[in-house]
Amino acid sequence: MNSKKTNIFSFGGVLVLMLSSALLLSACGGSEEASETGSAKTSLRALEPSDPQLAAIYQRSCKACHGTGAPAIPQSGDVVAWAPRAEKGMEVLLDNVINGVGGMPPLGMCMDCEPEQFEALIQFMAGDALSQ
Repeated sequence: MNSKKTNIFSFGGVLVLMLSSALLLSACGGSEEASETGSAKTSLRALEPSDPQLAAIYQRSCKACHGTGAPAIPQSGDVVAWAPRAEKGMEVLLDNVINGVGGMPPLGMCMDCEPEQFEALIQFMAGDALSQ
């Protein structure tokens, strides 16, 4: 009889784990879906700066959040998501990167970056949103 109880509890544990995982995964797609669809999401995630040095910095520091579809984070190339931030101007965006803002850590996880590199990376990620 003990083995039946163990099996039921094991199944219940697996069921709870599966339901929890499904809920967590469904929460990840919310804000991204509002401004991107289908292949547009995939192509935005594949964006990378053309300058090799900036591309290396982007890969190690920025892409983990701005290139993976993480919710509530403006994805690289997503003009709609970047527009309200771009309206604040480059000076505010640069200050946000250097000092951190919300969930973004100070220096955006690039401890050896120069302000000029941050500015170039912001320009790359925000794209056309900064020119509007």
